[in-house]
Amino acid sequence: MGRLKANAASEGGRGYTCALLSACLVGLVGFALAQQQGDLEPRFRRLDRDGDGKLTPEELPGEWFGRLDTNKDGVVTLEEARAAMATTAAADTPQAVAPTWKQDFVPDAPFVGEINGSYIDPEFNEGAGQVVFQDTQNRVWIGDLDPDTGRFRTATGRDYLVDENITIIFDRPPQGRKFSTNGPEWTRDDQGHCVVYTKADAAGVMQQWLGRIVDGQAAVKQLTRGAVDCYGNMPSRFQDGKPPRIAYTYDWPIWNAKAAWIFVDEPEEPHQLEGFDYRQMSMWSAVSPEFLFVQRQEGAPYGQVARANADTGAVQVLTNDEGEKNDPGLFIAPEFGGEICLMASVDNRAVGIYRDLKSPDGCWTRVATLTVPADFPYQFISSPEPIAPATGLGGTSYVALLARQTKDRNSPGGIWVLGLGTDPEKRVVRRVDDTTGASTQSMVLEPEPYVGTHEAYVYYNFYDAIAGKHGLRRAATGIRRGEQ
Repeated sequence: MGRLKANAASEGGRGYTCALLSACLVGLVGFALAQQQGDLEPRFRRLDRDGDGKLTPEELPGEWFGRLDTNKDGVVTLEEARAAMATTAAADTPQAVAPTWKQDFVPDAPFVGEINGSYIDPEFNEGAGQVVFQDTQNRVWIGDLDPDTGRFRTATGRDYLVDENITIIFDRPPQGRKFSTNGPEWTRDDQGHCVVYTKADAAGVMQQWLGRIVDGQAAVKQLTRGAVDCYGNMPSRFQDGKPPRIAYTYDWPIWNAKAAWIFVDEPEEPHQLEGFDYRQMSMWSAVSPEFLFVQRQEGAPYGQVARANADTGAVQVLTNDEGEKNDPGLFIAPEFGGEICLMASVDNRAVGIYRDLKSPDGCWTRVATLTVPADFPYQFISSPEPIAPATGLGGTSYVALLARQTKDRNSPGGIWVLGLGTDPEKRVVRRVDDTTGASTQSMVLEPEPYVGTHEAYVYYNFYDAIAGKHGLRRAATGIRRGEQ
């Protein structure tokens, strides 16, 4: 699910980044494999763009520059890289990750598409039975899914090329390049399913674009044509008979970011999103025409979830309890007779569930708190995503999330599915990613749910620096349609 975010350093992880990809593939994975295969020097020379025999942070992005710069002089020499990678390889030989907690569920998470293929920020569309993603060459692809198995229908999933040369995702400021904070996202208009993404125009200004596949061919049009950069595309998904709304961040550098939204048929008439905090996650509701964001009142200790009505512009603060909020999402809860409820990350340690119990101050009440097991070693929660937010499954609301060791996206973690249900003692708490054969350097990235014909699946990108393996994996959840 796409979220509007304009801070390269803040948390949330919606739309994982090219910077992260570079850190993994160009940094640790590339150097570790090169060390093992004897071609470290050629790889080093390719990264050394100015040929001075030293790598700078601009030439080697990501946290691995700090690890390889052992003498902390601001550059990495070939000798430093060779010595540091030899130490890393010796310390991090592949081994299975043995959990301290136990569960009866056996994960089933095969790779889909190509192993070591590029599936950046995949987004899944149940109505279309398709996935859209960006690759390292900044192309937009749509792939067909088999709803019975959750797998791609073809070997690579690159079935339809929508566009090329789109904006990179979330590169890091020291490299001096403009970037978007989101990859291609699904929406739907009166012509059917389509995707929205960020791409520079002929003048180099980032704009919003819309693409679709018509009779097997790409049909693309530019939406915005402003003089300032428009990036971080995030279209609405709720169908209310109106054209899709597209929220975006605008202005550059990123710390000057403001936010607005447009109707796709009125791209020159932006509506401002007041109170937008570029350091936090924001998103459209999946079940109502409202924009959710985190608002921090002056002097308040915590940011709280607020919603802006897209029709009236009215803003309502929904939470007022303790804890820093992030990753808000509305969903229809079968546990409460089909009420619209709110989920949000609280201090990145739990997912709070809120109901509108008609409090005098208008704020909603937290009625449940979902967490991963206390003895799971990775407790930093990010990227909570409701599964089937408009219906739930079998009378239960579910959320997929990533629980990792620290805020650092490169730290190890696991993909979990948590259920709300009506009985707190019988809630589903299930880890679904497969750690078989994973090394201590493996990591997983944000979950993306998809409900197939029979079962709900969660997709995630997997990286194992030591084994030299990465790719997109499809995790079965064991949660089947119609089962209570």
